[in-house]
Amino acid sequence: MDEDIRLQQIFDQIIRLANADFQTQGTLSEKGDDLDSIIVGLNLLGEELESYTLKLRDSQEELRNTLAQLTEAQHLAHIGSWEWDIATNTVNWTEELYRIYGRRREDFESNFENFLACIHADDQDYVNAIIQNAYQKKEAFSFSHRISRPDGTEKIVDCKADIYLNRDGTLKRMTGTAQDVTDLRKAEEKIIRLAAIVESSRDAIISKTIGGSITSWNKQAELLFGYNEEEVLGKHISVLFPLDRLDEEEEILRQINQGMGLINYETERMKKDGSVIDVAVTISPVKDPSGKIIGISNILRDITDKKQAQERLIAYTQALEQKNKETEQFAYIASHDLQEPLRTITNYIGLFETDYKGKLDASADMYLKFITGASNRMKMLITDILEYTRIENDKSPVEVDCNVLVDEVINDMQLTITENNATVQVSSLPVITGYASSFKSLFQNLISNAIKFKKTDVQPIVNISARDDGKDWVFEVRDNGIGIEKQYFDKIFMIFQRLHARTEYQGSGIGLAHCKKIVDLRGGKIWVESEVGTGSSFYFSVPKKYVL
Repeated sequence: MDEDIRLQQIFDQIIRLANADFQTQGTLSEKGDDLDSIIVGLNLLGEELESYTLKLRDSQEELRNTLAQLTEAQHLAHIGSWEWDIATNTVNWTEELYRIYGRRREDFESNFENFLACIHADDQDYVNAIIQNAYQKKEAFSFSHRISRPDGTEKIVDCKADIYLNRDGTLKRMTGTAQDVTDLRKAEEKIIRLAAIVESSRDAIISKTIGGSITSWNKQAELLFGYNEEEVLGKHISVLFPLDRLDEEEEILRQINQGMGLINYETERMKKDGSVIDVAVTISPVKDPSGKIIGISNILRDITDKKQAQERLIAYTQALEQKNKETEQFAYIASHDLQEPLRTITNYIGLFETDYKGKLDASADMYLKFITGASNRMKMLITDILEYTRIENDKSPVEVDCNVLVDEVINDMQLTITENNATVQVSSLPVITGYASSFKSLFQNLISNAIKFKKTDVQPIVNISARDDGKDWVFEVRDNGIGIEKQYFDKIFMIFQRLHARTEYQGSGIGLAHCKKIVDLRGGKIWVESEVGTGSSFYFSVPKKYVL
């Protein structure tokens, strides 16, 4: 009976070992027989199994950690891996590969047919041909292709694969990786485009280190300065500086180190042949992702022709201004000097008319009338010319309230307005910057013309308004008069140009030329829109920003 109990203990210990219970050991008897030897053996076996189990658990934990690290590494590198069992046509994908393809493991059976369906329609035949060739020739392969994801986006994938053979030489399996290189390809394309832009640019584009050593040199730089790339790479940028400009580099570096740059800085640079050219330089710091300045870019444009053209324009403008001054001075002097003899003629004509009018024959009286009329017209013409020559830009511009200004003009013209039974309607007008007396003359001429060229038996109505046109104020003086034919729209603003005989309408033909000069000097424009028999609208613009 005792042996039966011991046998039962041995069986129980075997069951415990089978259930991985290595803590409870078998109890030995005092007999030291074979059963005790079995118990001792089972105890030793339990100890060894416990040791192996602990080692197995450590290995499993290490394997799990390795797999986790591999998964994280794949995720960071956007690289997924796969294995294709040829015999069973089953494909195992890693989690990262599912992410790249935009699929979920539970919804997507990873076999060759489904993989091929994920390929962009335009790349499917190409991809299938590569894999079939690798299958038949039993060769490793690598290629790039596009995939279409369920959300409609596309990715570019780089694939690499190895093959494994059975002992009989038949294909056993394929394993490989797929890396999402979409962003990398876009960056490469951007770099290629930028490189093409740099090479095809009409500007010289040069990069240099913080110390000033040249690191890149495009084709236009070669054409502009005469050096090829091999001649200047590694050399200091000062090779392009004339001797009197060498101190510029120190100031440029100072601004770059402060995070600033230069835009269209006009200076001089020296070509390989020693000649000096005018250039406009844009200089900017080149920074790494952390914001650290790692280099400097220089964009240079040859502005020699532009500078020469500017100099010619300045010289021409100065000559033109001098000519205008001389012309206006001549006109002023001539007009001023003409007034004295004209005053003498007018006085003697008056005396002659007082003493002899009605005492001579009818022809003499008619001649006297013609002479008097001509003298008066000459006097008015000389006065208008003097006023025209005195128009000049205001040296001290002030704010001019056009509402007040126009009210003053209407008050000054009240007699003319009343005699012609005219109505002048004024809308709200802006405050502008300019010369009050010039603008007063401008409005007076336009209102006077609007009343003068009225239709017979029609009450003259003049409307004055203004609108905001963004950069300009645009004024309108509209009338209901006789109108102007379109062919004369430009002619009427020329000095001494008349459209009607003096017997019809009085005037010297200088009023609108007077208006044009005032507006031109203010940096604006004047024009007319009109229809014969309906009336005219005279417009003039005044820039909101004062132009000298």
